[in-house]
Amino acid sequence: MIKTYSELSPTNAEISPQTYARIGGLIYLVIIILGGLDEAFIRSRLIVSGDVATTSHNIMASKELFRRSIVGDLIMQVCDIPSIVIFYILLKPVSKSLSLLAAFFNLIQTAILGINKIYLLITLSFLGNEEYLKVFDPQQRHALAYLSLDLHESGYGIGLIFFGFTCLIVGYLMFRSGYFPKIVGILQIVAGL
Repeated sequence: MIKTYSELSPTNAEISPQTYARIGGLIYLVIIILGGLDEAFIRSRLIVSGDVATTSHNIMASKELFRRSIVGDLIMQVCDIPSIVIFYILLKPVSKSLSLLAAFFNLIQTAILGINKIYLLITLSFLGNEEYLKVFDPQQRHALAYLSLDLHESGYGIGLIFFGFTCLIVGYLMFRSGYFPKIVGILQIVAGL
């Protein structure tokens, strides 16, 4: 049975659905801002598609900026966790099993993206000055660093598959909820596709 938004009112010490929605919105805003800054202003300026030498030079010249982009990504993954819980709570009255399924898909995506950051750290390692790296010539190290970036992109793509399923389920639940605007549910479904 689908409950209306007003039927989700808190009892005793519970947090209201409106409070969850506001907190979820703020968390989602942080995720969007960090993701946008990272893509538009950091990695897109450092990574030159197909140009191993220039990409390596850019990252070596801006190692601290590259590290900050990794930290920003990890903050996004940490923010995903409360966001997942909030969406589960808000959509559970529509369908507990589907809301749980969406949470599982989203947790898998978050885990993949978090673990995937190792490739960015490997990129920095290959471009470092450690003594053991001297067995590789600079071109080899640059190629290995670029390979790590390429593997990171592949891992990101795998994570997006799980995110797509999350969006499809969440969009369907939002559409059916009666308390989310139907257009938001439709947009989530489109994002999932």
